[in-house]
Amino acid sequence: MAQATAAKQTGEISTEETVSGLIEKAREAMALFESHDQARIDEAVTAIAWSLYRPESAKALAELAVETTGLGNVPSKIIKNQRKTFGTLRDLMRVRSTGIIEELPEKGLVKYAKPVGVVAAVTPSTNPSATPVNKAMMALKGGNAVIIAPSPMAWTATNATIEAMRAELAKVGAPRDLVQILPQPVTREATTALIGAADLSVVTGSQNNVRRAYSSGKPAIGVGAGNAPVIIDASADLDDAAQMICASKIFDNATSCSSENSLIILDEVYDEAIAALIRAGGYMASEGEGRRIVDLLWRDGNLNRHIIAKDASVLAQAFGLAGDAGSAKFFMV
Repeated sequence: MAQATAAKQTGEISTEETVSGLIEKAREAMALFESHDQARIDEAVTAIAWSLYRPESAKALAELAVETTGLGNVPSKIIKNQRKTFGTLRDLMRVRSTGIIEELPEKGLVKYAKPVGVVAAVTPSTNPSATPVNKAMMALKGGNAVIIAPSPMAWTATNATIEAMRAELAKVGAPRDLVQILPQPVTREATTALIGAADLSVVTGSQNNVRRAYSSGKPAIGVGAGNAPVIIDASADLDDAAQMICASKIFDNATSCSSENSLIILDEVYDEAIAALIRAGGYMASEGEGRRIVDLLWRDGNLNRHIIAKDASVLAQAFGLAGDAGSAKFFMV
């Protein structure tokens, strides 16, 4: 309230007023979308998917994402933009999401689907295009509107993604305001206000945002911290396992939360497994190098954002690793 009063005195629009305006537009768009049957809903969802899946869009937005955030790499983000979007679309097209979705005559029950309302979708800097598009597809499939709260550092890339979705919605006659974005500057206060004003929050990225969503008093779905462990036991094809671990670890420079972050190797195959990982492109750091890597990656208990999600050659230089490390694909500590 104090912020809103101060904003009025200076002629500025307060955070609460900004969020309230977005919510109002979203509800107006939902009211127009309410009469759409399943075919028209699916048409809107497909239009959103096409805004990113289209080859030239997938490439352009991947390039913009890397340019804007400095995270990941373009070839991997192109794959993300297309494969994740196509997979989500395939699954969404298989189900009904409006009107009668199930009848159970033996129980005298008929199930109807109805929208949740306005969805607040918090999205990360590591995935500034695919995550907003996929969340928007899911929201609209249920007849909802979505407002994206992007990572501040990824706003430019995410905004371009939102504009592409809105343009495709207009082409099929669906309300553009079914998909909106928090304007700059995206602050913690603005994201928190949006979470509190929306009917459902779906949060990917910062665990602080996840905790805020779960304590908002509104329904929320939040992602867990990514730290995927992999176990290599005596039954494994070691070279095959090493190749798969490498492929997953280096994809988009390990920005995916499902990327392997730790290996548990049984003693009886430890030496052979390490040798296979080195053949796959890994570099085994010495004890001293390992301490240096850890000290550079972690600052005051937090990841150093200046060196994460970079190409391996960049990291080798940052870590001060010489020799074979310069041509390695990933590093083991």
